[in-house]
Amino acid sequence: MPDKMQSVLVIDDDPIVLDIVKTIFNGEIQIEGVSGGKEGIEVACATMPDLILLDVRMPDIDGYETIKRLKDMPETADIPVVFLTARTETQDEFTGLDLGAIDYISKPIIPQIVKVRINNHLTQKMQRDQLSNMSMIDGLTGIANRRRFDDFLDQEIRRAARNDYTVSLLMLDIDNFKNYNDTHGHQAGDDCLKMVAAEIQNHSRRPSDLVARFGGEEFAVILPDTALEPAMDLAEKIRSGISALGIQHASGEAANHVTISIGVAALDGKSVIDVTTLIAAADKALFGAKNAGRNRVLKAGD
Repeated sequence: MPDKMQSVLVIDDDPIVLDIVKTIFNGEIQIEGVSGGKEGIEVACATMPDLILLDVRMPDIDGYETIKRLKDMPETADIPVVFLTARTETQDEFTGLDLGAIDYISKPIIPQIVKVRINNHLTQKMQRDQLSNMSMIDGLTGIANRRRFDDFLDQEIRRAARNDYTVSLLMLDIDNFKNYNDTHGHQAGDDCLKMVAAEIQNHSRRPSDLVARFGGEEFAVILPDTALEPAMDLAEKIRSGISALGIQHASGEAANHVTISIGVAALDGKSVIDVTTLIAAADKALFGAKNAGRNRVLKAGD
């Protein structure tokens, strides 16, 4: 079973279609409807539905142009699209499928057929998501891996540019971790990484945030729609929380227990900046925190 209710976005200027689809599923899945292609694209980007039902003929931009734009954006490119239309000519169906639709359902809608076909597509989407999630999880700590971090940050920076909000990034590193491994052993090192990852995750409570293992003993937290100061507050809570775990570190330089250093940077949606620059800014702040004595939080520019 999926962790959350699956969702379908209906993009159709005929309100009766939305009513029929809602009646067919009777609350079994989450269904949202909009009447035009432009609004549909905006809602798809904001809500990331599991499936889109798309009409061909609409007053602003037609379904063909809508699917082109959806497939051109990395964050919506993989959302399956099913055309709902009264146009049943072979060329129409070919055009829709050639543009990336996975199915073509003719109007008038036959409820039993539509329900079965949508359910089949939702099941396939859930299975693909499960396989994708497995490939994006760090095997040791159970949090997101570097691949997921890269994909998510790129997606969020694009979204921030469109919606004009700030993305903040925390880069975190366990202080003197090599010494910890040498002193306490690699099994203890693995256990330490798991506990630190869990503590970081515990402080990141919004579904929109991402906690990832960046590599080795380095972690990262991506905070969409979060300004620098709130990000700094969260970073300090994480630093304090990990210190409070009291994990013995006999060879630690900052303390006799495990500590972390954190660098924080933020990207304004209006700024012309790329992923590499944001990571470099947070990493430079992290380096500064290390040089300043470790077990502290430093923001970019300090």
